[in-house]
Amino acid sequence: MDAPAEVEFGQLLLTGIGLMLLAAGALVLFVVTYQKRLLQQQLRLRAAEAEYQQQLLAAVIEAQEHERERIGRDLHDGIGSTIATAKMLVNRLEADQPTDNRPELFGMVKEIMSTAVHDVRSISHSLFPAVLARYGLADALQHLVDVSNETGTLDIELEVDYPQPLALAQELALYRICQELIHNALKHAHGATRLDVLLRQRGPLLTLVVEDDGPGFDLTHLGTDGQPATKGAGLRSIDVRVQLLQARLRQQSAPGQGLRTVVEVTSPST
Repeated sequence: MDAPAEVEFGQLLLTGIGLMLLAAGALVLFVVTYQKRLLQQQLRLRAAEAEYQQQLLAAVIEAQEHERERIGRDLHDGIGSTIATAKMLVNRLEADQPTDNRPELFGMVKEIMSTAVHDVRSISHSLFPAVLARYGLADALQHLVDVSNETGTLDIELEVDYPQPLALAQELALYRICQELIHNALKHAHGATRLDVLLRQRGPLLTLVVEDDGPGFDLTHLGTDGQPATKGAGLRSIDVRVQLLQARLRQQSAPGQGLRTVVEVTSPST
């Protein structure tokens, strides 16, 4: 028979081995469970990213369709009616008219066609601002402000401090945002007398500010994110470009205090 000490040692050894196997099994189970949870989390993250990309793509398409609709409306209501009027005047010239009336009709046709040429240039510029590609964002914004000032609706002032230009795609997105904000102010800021546009760069931070002195609106009409609860196609178009720029958009307003829109873009450090 084995000695009592040897029996006790064997029992302790078997117990130790059993505990080690149990610990190893628990460790393996923990690792497998952790990896399974990590894989599920990664799958959920990929699904969320895919859904976000789908939403962003849908918003981009919606913004493009909105711009196409507006351009089509400008073509129909502006250039279409202008050319139709010119055609009517030409038809009158073809008919038997008194000789002394023809110079007046010719002058009207020339004036109408000049208007049509101006409208075509404006629409062409809205499709793609050639000034931006040639001279950069600062000059493109100056041209946009000059053209907008021709409407006589608002006195638009531009201040630019932009020493380090961004990539063309980023500049185009900022230009479109500013273009939409100016368009919204001209259309909706009833009673406003001025519109200030500021483009300022401080290190990696680029700030675009568009502010009017119009009637403004109640902050209670804003959502929890500080944005209007109900957004039209123009604001959704701005949101899309803000997301593409990975920028930050803030709007501040109150009754009688106008609307201030701030877009902040942080450039990656070099």
